[in-house]
Amino acid sequence: MNMVCATCYIPKDDERKPRGEDAHFIYAEQQMIGVADGVGGWAKYGVDAGDYARELIFNSIIAVHRERSNSKGGLVDPKRVLEYAFSKTKLRGSSTACILAHSDGVLRAVNVGDSGFMVFRDNKCVFRSKIQQRGFNRPYQLGNSSKLDRPDCAAEFEVAVMVGDVVVLGTDGLLDNVFPWEIEDVLKEESEAKEGIKPDKLACSIAGLSLNKSMDKFKDSPFSEAAKKAGKTHSGGKVDDITVIVGHIVDKCQ
Repeated sequence: MNMVCATCYIPKDDERKPRGEDAHFIYAEQQMIGVADGVGGWAKYGVDAGDYARELIFNSIIAVHRERSNSKGGLVDPKRVLEYAFSKTKLRGSSTACILAHSDGVLRAVNVGDSGFMVFRDNKCVFRSKIQQRGFNRPYQLGNSSKLDRPDCAAEFEVAVMVGDVVVLGTDGLLDNVFPWEIEDVLKEESEAKEGIKPDKLACSIAGLSLNKSMDKFKDSPFSEAAKKAGKTHSGGKVDDITVIVGHIVDKCQ
């Protein structure tokens, strides 16, 4: 089996940070994908946490290449990738991160913070990774300060997949705004189309849905539900950078 991937990134409208604070990568040869989300609270110190996230992702790509060379094209461990990338990222700032690899029908992933992934089978969500946070809107975050987290706190996942499954990896700009059942509805529409599931089209459709939900001040969202549980008042979605990576599990011959 192979995982065919595509991405869609929509940075929030902020002329001070036109690139946003999210970063991502797709390493097709190794069927590995990853996202990072710079923590916006650094802005009050004059620090663009997006720079930290981008450097973390850049170093992740280097780590995948190193691991791939050392393993002679074999399995690359997402945890080792994250550990290496973190060790080489020296900028001020902090970031969440989720890195996922597919090999022989098994997904292996590591996650720090409130990014994450879901697996859909026959248009139904069959797995969703748990987020890591210390309280409402207080995610675990990688950074060089002694008060921040290290890769050894990462949650690790191993999930079996089948041909036809769809993997959706995203930052909290997706996960705070869109419920799994809403992605199921998008999948139903896409799977009924003449061309079937196309990862690039699906990623854009999901990201577009997330953008619309983020600006809606009335519809319930995962973020508004979490706020209510925490005793906070928040209506509608949450405006944020939105990163969506879609992986479609297909036969190797495709």
